[in-house]
Amino acid sequence: MKTEADVLIIGGGPAGLSAAYELVKSDKKVVVLEKLSTVGGLARTIEHNKYLFDIGPHRFYTKNKEMQELFLDILGQDAIEVNRLTRILYKGKYFDYPLTPLNALFGLGVVESFLILFSYLFASIKRVILKNKVENFEDWVVDQFGYRLYSNFFKNYTEKVWGIECNKIGKDWASQRIKGLSLMSAIRYSLFPNSSKRPKSLVDKFYYPKFGAGMLWEKLEDRVVGLGGVVEKNREVINISKSDKGYNVTSRDQKGKEYTFSCQQIFFSCALKDFFNLIDLDIPKEVIDAGSNLQYRNHISVHLVINEKLFPDNWIYIHSPDLKLARVSDFSNFSEHMTHNENFPLTLEYFCFEDDEVWNLSEEELIQLAFDEVLELNKKLSEGLVLVDSSVTRNRKAYPVIVKGYEKNIDLIRDWLETLPSISPIGRSGMFKYNNQDHAMATGIYAARTYLGLGNFDPWLVNVDGEYIEEIS
Repeated sequence: MKTEADVLIIGGGPAGLSAAYELVKSDKKVVVLEKLSTVGGLARTIEHNKYLFDIGPHRFYTKNKEMQELFLDILGQDAIEVNRLTRILYKGKYFDYPLTPLNALFGLGVVESFLILFSYLFASIKRVILKNKVENFEDWVVDQFGYRLYSNFFKNYTEKVWGIECNKIGKDWASQRIKGLSLMSAIRYSLFPNSSKRPKSLVDKFYYPKFGAGMLWEKLEDRVVGLGGVVEKNREVINISKSDKGYNVTSRDQKGKEYTFSCQQIFFSCALKDFFNLIDLDIPKEVIDAGSNLQYRNHISVHLVINEKLFPDNWIYIHSPDLKLARVSDFSNFSEHMTHNENFPLTLEYFCFEDDEVWNLSEEELIQLAFDEVLELNKKLSEGLVLVDSSVTRNRKAYPVIVKGYEKNIDLIRDWLETLPSISPIGRSGMFKYNNQDHAMATGIYAARTYLGLGNFDPWLVNVDGEYIEEIS
C-alpha cells in the first residue's frame, strides 16, 4: 500500500520534528519516519525501571530568541529552572569549566602554573617570529594557550572523544568550541573583572524539561500529530526512488513489513554518509567518494543507578587519561522528577569507532567497566557504593568527526544536493555539522520555510559563527 504526503521527513530528532511542526501549521501533509521506538534522537530520554536518563547531558541554551520562545512554548509549565554547574576532573582535582586562571593556579600548583605561562609566552614569541600557520586543532590551541596547557587540559580529552590525534582535527572546530578565549585574555579578565571588554558572564541557571530532555520532543510530537501530521516510529527507511510525483520512500518495521510513501519533498536528518545507500539515483563517483570519506564517532551511554550522590554538578568532563570514560552526568542534579527511592541516576559516556574494543563489549561488560570507573573516581565511597540498577544505550554515527580537510568533501556533496531541490539535509547528522539542539531546530524550521515559499532560508548558514559559549545575552 502506498500513502501520499507532501513532505516526508527521515528522522524524528530535533531537526525533523521542528520541520514537521512548521509544515503542519501550514496544513501540509507530513510524515515523519523514525527508526527508534521514541523520538528525540540523541536528545531523547530513556526510562528504565522508573528512573530517567538522557543519552547525554543537555542544557537547552540558545542565542536565537525564536528558538528559546518555541522551547518554552512547547514545555509550558513543564519547564523547570536548574542551577548550572559543570567541572573538569583532572588528576583527582576539579577545575572550573570553562577553565579560569585562578582555579588552575590553585589546582595545578604554582610551579606548573608558571610553566604554563612560560609555555604560552614561548608560543607567542614563536608565532611572531616564525609566523606559524594554524592548520589543525593542536595548532590552534597551542597558539592560544601554549603547549603546556594544551597537553594538560585539551589533548587527552579531545582524543578520547574523537579517536584521532589532535593534529588531524580541523582548526575550525577548535575556533568554534573555544571561541573568544585565550590564556592572556582569561588572565586579563580575572585581574580586571570590570573591564568593558570582558565577555558577559556565563549563565548560572537554565531551563530544562521536568522529565528529561526527551520530554520536549515527545510534546512536540504530540503537537505535530494533533495538527494532522503522521509520526511513525520503529520505521527504518530502506529505499528512496524517483516517481512521477517526486519520490517513493520505503520503510520497514521491526516485524519486517514494508511500507511505501509517495511524496513531493524529502527532508533527511539521518547520517549524510548513509543517505547515499538509500537513494536510487545516478550519483557522481566523486560525490560517493566524498561521502565514504566522512567519519562518524559511535557513542555508548551506560546508565547506572547508585545509592550515593557523588557530585553536585550537572555533569563532569573526565580528562584523566587512565579512564576510558569521557563524561558523567547525574540527572538528579537536573530534576528531582528523574529519580526515586533516594537513589541517583547517572549516565557515563564512552566514544568509539565500530572496531574499537569498547564498542564490542557486551552489556554486562560495559556496566562492569562503568561501575569500576565510578569507584575509581570516588575511592573514598567505594566501600558503601551500591549499584542499584543499570542499562546500556548504543548510538551509531552519533558525532561527525571534523577531520582536517573535511570541508572539501562537504562542499562536493552540498553542490550535488543543490541539484536536487526536492531533497534537503537537516540537523547534525544530515548536514555533518557539530551543532546543538537549537541549531538543529533552526535548520529544520528554515528548510521548511523555504519549501513553503516564505523566503530563501539557507540551513547551511545556521551557526556559521560557532555560537556555543553559554553567556548571558
